[in-house]
Amino acid sequence: MKQIFCIFFLMSSVFAFADCITLYSSVTYAFSHSGRSLKADNFDHQRYYAKRALRSLEKAEEQMGSCDCAKINDIMYDVRENLERAIDPDDWDTGRFYVKKAREYLSETMTALDVCAADTDPVPASVPEEEKESDYNDKKMTGENPVTLAEKQQALKKEQEALIAKQKKLERQLEEQRRIEQQLAAARQQELEAQKALKVKAEIGLYKMESAAMELISAFNCEKEFAITEAYKRGDEVLEEESLEETREFYKHKFREVMERMEKKLEECNID
Repeated sequence: MKQIFCIFFLMSSVFAFADCITLYSSVTYAFSHSGRSLKADNFDHQRYYAKRALRSLEKAEEQMGSCDCAKINDIMYDVRENLERAIDPDDWDTGRFYVKKAREYLSETMTALDVCAADTDPVPASVPEEEKESDYNDKKMTGENPVTLAEKQQALKKEQEALIAKQKKLERQLEEQRRIEQQLAAARQQELEAQKALKVKAEIGLYKMESAAMELISAFNCEKEFAITEAYKRGDEVLEEESLEETREFYKHKFREVMERMEKKLEECNID
């Protein structure tokens, strides 16, 4: 009878541990989505991933009853409270604040679950060899798969490790995406600086061309003077909407326009 009670206790611990693993998985997904929300590059994405985190939390809440871990009850309430505020914040900064708080509480939840899992992690007692053989034969007679508690624990541990590995993989992918975006932003900034430098030189050169044309045509005693239009001048904000090559083409085109106006004015001019 004592042996049966011991086995029943150990089996109960294993299944309780399994239920906590399922809950841990849902909390891990909520934690992952909250991280994506913090790394989102616009307001809509920030709120979208906050909602995903809340959905994962709701699944976790449904699984709480199967995992005997009272340590997480108050923390889970704090997570929900902050995520609910994060899905419809007044602005970007407010949303980030609540997501960050929720993420901190989620981290505390996972730590608490680790503690609960350690407390309920069953350690099989030492059983005499003849009793092991008898137990094995009993299971064989009833058709039950003779899987040891250690094997069950190992399977559950592998499942947990797989979930953690998947989360780390997602985090690495997000970090790689962030690194690429930073490289592209740096390259774009460098290109923009080159565009601004070209703009300054081109506009100064074109102004000198118009000024020289005005003086030259005036010296020919033309009836109509050559006007300085400065049609090539524009603000720096325009450069943000085009590439360096497009900026070059713009000023090349303006150079041709000034040359054509000069030629036309010279043809119209009557030289005495």
